Amino acid sequence: MSGDDKHLRKTFTDNTGDIAAVLSALGNERRLQILVTILEDTGGFSDLQEATGLGKTALSHHLGILVEAGLVRREDRGSYRLHEDAHVLLTAVGDAYVGSARKRMREAERRAELIRVAHSKGRERKLIELDVRVVDLEPMRVASFRAVSESPERDAFQLMYDWAHPRGFLNDPERHPVFGFNNPNPSKGSKEYGYEFWVKTEDGYEEEGVTLKDVPPARYVVATCRSLKDIGGDWMRLLEWVKANGYEMGDAQCLEKTHDPMASDEELVLDLYLPIREG
Repeated sequence: MSGDDKHLRKTFTDNTGDIAAVLSALGNERRLQILVTILEDTGGFSDLQEATGLGKTALSHHLGILVEAGLVRREDRGSYRLHEDAHVLLTAVGDAYVGSARKRMREAERRAELIRVAHSKGRERKLIELDVRVVDLEPMRVASFRAVSESPERDAFQLMYDWAHPRGFLNDPERHPVFGFNNPNPSKGSKEYGYEFWVKTEDGYEEEGVTLKDVPPARYVVATCRSLKDIGGDWMRLLEWVKANGYEMGDAQCLEKTHDPMASDEELVLDLYLPIREG
């Protein structure tokens, strides 16, 4: 091991938690967009909203994480500026990516997709086929937040955010995934319907004033929906896949798992969970 490698190893060994916190702050597409937006100048809150398309609550959440990680500092009059260290870190990450095998792989995939599209010209088909996988969800305890209104997703999200954000549950979607579903479904002749969010907590979590549920294990088929305008069609295609592959719908709750709970509607990516059992 060279001297540089020994120094690097010691740096990471002595500062693992702090480095992980910085990398976690960087490991989000929306926060990277914010950093790039203010890369060369300060950014006012309204300017950042316009550039990112984020609402006030979501943007405040992401900026708070970046400030806490020491990547951004808040200036007077509500503007934000990049720390010099953040500029160095972004430069290093960008340079590493430009020369990475991952970038070469992505470029090869894009070229292959262009060739595939060219050969399928004139056919009416989706460019990206539905990628279905079978997932076993383990039993989990969740905090539940439900609203019934003409915009229940937004109202239930605000309830969930007000509880989950101060507790840090939205900082780690892998450890604390967020699921949602209609409850009840929209009905003909009524503008109101319901939506419920679940936030996974630790096993045995207890807290007064919040609805906690124990969700039993279940098997699901899962597909990713990358645009809200496609969600209805993707649910139908997932159901068709189930019927075509010898399964039946199970009794568990259908779920929509968010990749990034703080994403805007335009950037929202959902994993659709359809419960199954053997046919």
